[in-house]
Amino acid sequence: MLRRRYPAANRDGGGDRLMFLFQQPSIWFLLLILLIPLLWWRWSRGTQRAFMPCSTTRVMSKLPRTWVVRTRWIIPALRTIALVALIVCIARPLRADQQTRVHADAVAIEMVVDRSGSMQALDFVRNGQNVTRLDAVKAVVEDFVLGVDEMEGRENDLVGLITFASFPDSNCPMTFDHVHLSQRLGQVEVATEAEGPLTAIGDGLALAISRLTSLQDRADIRSDDEIKSRVIILLTDGEETAGDITALKAAEMAAAFDIKVYTIGAGTTGIVPVLGKDALGRQIVQRMETKLDEETLREIASMTGGQYFRATDTESLQSIYKRINELETTEIIERQYEQFADMSVDSVRFGGFTFPPLLIVPLLALLLEVLLSSTRYRRLP
Repeated sequence: MLRRRYPAANRDGGGDRLMFLFQQPSIWFLLLILLIPLLWWRWSRGTQRAFMPCSTTRVMSKLPRTWVVRTRWIIPALRTIALVALIVCIARPLRADQQTRVHADAVAIEMVVDRSGSMQALDFVRNGQNVTRLDAVKAVVEDFVLGVDEMEGRENDLVGLITFASFPDSNCPMTFDHVHLSQRLGQVEVATEAEGPLTAIGDGLALAISRLTSLQDRADIRSDDEIKSRVIILLTDGEETAGDITALKAAEMAAAFDIKVYTIGAGTTGIVPVLGKDALGRQIVQRMETKLDEETLREIASMTGGQYFRATDTESLQSIYKRINELETTEIIERQYEQFADMSVDSVRFGGFTFPPLLIVPLLALLLEVLLSSTRYRRLP
């Protein structure tokens, strides 16, 4: 799969970097206005203020200094804060939140797996032990979807699971939750006699086509991802022995909807050991003859623009899914954008806290100055 990965990038977008800037940086010259109160204070010190004649100031000099006298600097401080904050608001401080969004041209993949009775054949080896065809297929398909070693998995793709024997069954709808799909895959078992152990290849293929063609009606498909192509990976170990729709008819339907079908013929042919049960329900190994209709599988792949693969052991099966993984690539495109919040008039969330607009600061400072100047800090002429 083609990937361009970046730190902190994710599908839904996430903040990479926070920046603070000003839309009107030239406004900072207004800070020179602060010189006006300073010049006024220097000038007013040299002018005479209104006074009351007293015969002596000895008594007044002995009066205690109240907290109002000690904190009389609060009034000019509030005025300065209001002026500075107002200038900052005029400069339009902006909080820029740089986001990264990953856009994927996803591939919609429907996994169609045979679970007919012949999938109990013990002609595959995994970790040094003989396993059934179905168990080997389940392990390799899981690696294909989730990723292992050289197979990166289908992280950004929509994947579904359909199994079939005498009848098809939708085990997992198309989903980006591949862990859930893996769990559903692990629950797949070979069809019992009651379920019908025959092989309806055409019906399984037709159900997969139906699922893929109905994707546009799915409300849960994320809008930031586009379905680049629709693919079916069909795996079977036999020949068609059941079903209402023939495999070739289903292939015609897939071709009409521009759905590519990769076909995999699994297992050896001839007499093979098969896991079964006796009359008492005990597991036994018996021998049976299996056949594989490779001609039909090749025709299905040819009609739909796919490829046919032959897997006779676990290693070849892994190589096939690795090859399909390379053929069906997903292009990941990173897009960066910035969201700006005007801190003067918008509430800003930072560090888990929500801060009110900065414009409140000069308003509160002026209001508090007027209130205090008219009450506790009121001065006589």
